[in-house]
Amino acid sequence: MRGDPAECIPALAADLHARTVHTAPCPAFDELRESQAVSRALAADGAELHVHDETTMIAAGDLPFSIGELPDVFSNFRRRVERECRVRAPLPVPAIRGASDGTRALAAARSDATLAAPDLAEARAAAAAHDSRSSFGSHGARARGLARIEQWFWADDCVARYKETRDGLVGADFSSRLSPWLSLGTVSPREVAAEIRRYESERTANESTYWLFFELLWRDYFHFWVRRWQGRAFNARGVLGRTPCGAPDRDAFAAWCDGATGERFVDAGMRELRATGQLSNRARQNVASWLARTAGIDWRWGAAWFESQLIDFDVGPNWGNWQYVAGVGNDPRNRVFDVRGQAERYDRDGAYRERWAGG
Repeated sequence: MRGDPAECIPALAADLHARTVHTAPCPAFDELRESQAVSRALAADGAELHVHDETTMIAAGDLPFSIGELPDVFSNFRRRVERECRVRAPLPVPAIRGASDGTRALAAARSDATLAAPDLAEARAAAAAHDSRSSFGSHGARARGLARIEQWFWADDCVARYKETRDGLVGADFSSRLSPWLSLGTVSPREVAAEIRRYESERTANESTYWLFFELLWRDYFHFWVRRWQGRAFNARGVLGRTPCGAPDRDAFAAWCDGATGERFVDAGMRELRATGQLSNRARQNVASWLARTAGIDWRWGAAWFESQLIDFDVGPNWGNWQYVAGVGNDPRNRVFDVRGQAERYDRDGAYRERWAGG
């Protein structure tokens, strides 16, 4: 069912005769406002909204400090969490009763009406298409996410090589590719952590298996980061007010969005993003650094563009990483990427640039 959550969720709850609706925490301003509207609408029908601390690998209640005391630097967070916290076992998947024929009909009608909106026509066409240059197609269903875990961990042992491959640009298996399912909540980070532990117990434990856990800790950190900083997570000067806002150069920004900057490594990344909604971590850092630090464009424009394009968009990691790269976030170092040097290091044979930016 598509539409206003404050209308759709109470309608679904009423059809299922549910007196409680369960959800995960919504960390940022817009999400909190939407959650509060749903809570009020449910209460008007005599139902309740219950919020569970289930979006992160480490539960907020298990942290050795309050959200307001979250360390400013990730390494300090990581050391304390690794020393003092445990990862809770994932909860079993609940049994879900199917919706009635009436609700299915209502959901179909609302979905059709929403998706018929003219401003979504281009997005629908893009979502239905698959670019032949893409190495990996992502589907949101939980079953697909579990199948990806089975293949990447157990069939191909890719997790045992992750630290060596994680900076890849072309191919399906240089990273886990689990972020779309994690961002949607169809696979839990605690499920992935449990799979890491099982793999380490049954196959091997090495730097690569740890590094996947390390990346999940980064994800946790930015989820807690946006809960700590709220509006300052979106402020031009960043959470610590370090530097002024970048220039509002609309032409340069449009060229970046279109992959038409003339810098082939940057253009390759931006064209892949626009065509597929996906982008490797290495490419994300380079295109973000070029926009914010080389072109000097307002980093918030880049963060908002990523938000509109990424199929694995997650509010804390997206905005936190943009502040990190732009030099206005929780990072003591001044990071400016030499994109040509990065291209020669990580795309030595030019395959990535050739695939997405042509000759």
